[in-house]
Amino acid sequence: MVLRRAIMICCALTCIWLSSLRASAQTVAEFYKANPITVFVASDVGGAYDVYTRTVARFYSKHIPGQPTLIVKFMPGAGGLIAVNHLANVATRDGSAIGAIRAANPVEPLLNPGRQVQFDPRELNWIGNVSSQHGTCFTWHTSPITTLDQARSREVTVAATSAVANVGTLPQILNALIGTRFKLVAGYSTSGMRLALERGEVEGICGLSFATLMAAQGDWIRQKKINFLAQTGLEKNPALPDVPLVSDYAKDAVDRMVFHMLDYREILGRPYVAPPGVPAARLAALRQAFDDTMRDPDFVAEATRLGMTLEPTDHWGVEKIIVDAYATPKDVIKKTFDLMRGIGMGSGEDK
Repeated sequence: MVLRRAIMICCALTCIWLSSLRASAQTVAEFYKANPITVFVASDVGGAYDVYTRTVARFYSKHIPGQPTLIVKFMPGAGGLIAVNHLANVATRDGSAIGAIRAANPVEPLLNPGRQVQFDPRELNWIGNVSSQHGTCFTWHTSPITTLDQARSREVTVAATSAVANVGTLPQILNALIGTRFKLVAGYSTSGMRLALERGEVEGICGLSFATLMAAQGDWIRQKKINFLAQTGLEKNPALPDVPLVSDYAKDAVDRMVFHMLDYREILGRPYVAPPGVPAARLAALRQAFDDTMRDPDFVAEATRLGMTLEPTDHWGVEKIIVDAYATPKDVIKKTFDLMRGIGMGSGEDK
């Protein structure tokens, strides 16, 4: 009986060893020629994440050795956490599963701790980021309010989809930290907010991403129909060089870091990530293919045609942003967390 058990163990170990040898002997191209890649999207069908992911997928495949089929699978819920938790704990780790996740997800363990967060972004394999997001705060051209300082002097009505969407949270944050007097008028659809502004039902919108604005109402910018009061971000959007950052209005160094902490929820606008444990050669191929896709003239032309914003970051850049975010002093994280809890902030809406 002991001998039989020993033989069975030896056979099992031999099978594992042979399987490992076959896997190591298999080239990256051979693996991807035989295996499709599933892209888990941390959002629902029909939003901006859908457009970006499907467009990237069409061009990404040709730059990956073996040119695998890319299968886009939507996994919405909990502000993207369901998809990230799946990638971190459930998805296969052989390189055949990656994720297109939400901007706020990499800093969720810092700002939204709890049982729903089941990952550490520093343990995931980052592939790259398609574009940063810059929230914008603006009023209609007929409004006398043209700066954030002026928005402290009287009540300014702003449209929002809900109080916990980005267009609802940014004005509340500004009210709390710098004393603006934005008044939310919530309950609009995204397109309804823009119509409300044109009709004069509200004076402005505060928190809409510049990319969304360009894609949906680029004529407002070209025809100077709106007054930009401020923008979010660690650095200014190149398209808005004269618009101040909200962090410029911080009262002190701590509040400035709070604004930066909140910026980390947007700066990685369209990040791509793989689970832990992906074989090094396949991960390197996925990263190189992503960088090549971002430089592909055909992809850039198609993205431009669709109104997509491209500000790509390679995996090194993504990792640096995450390291910087997690180096934030604990008192700043606590103040940011308390502020978010006070206004019921979630992970933002699909932008």
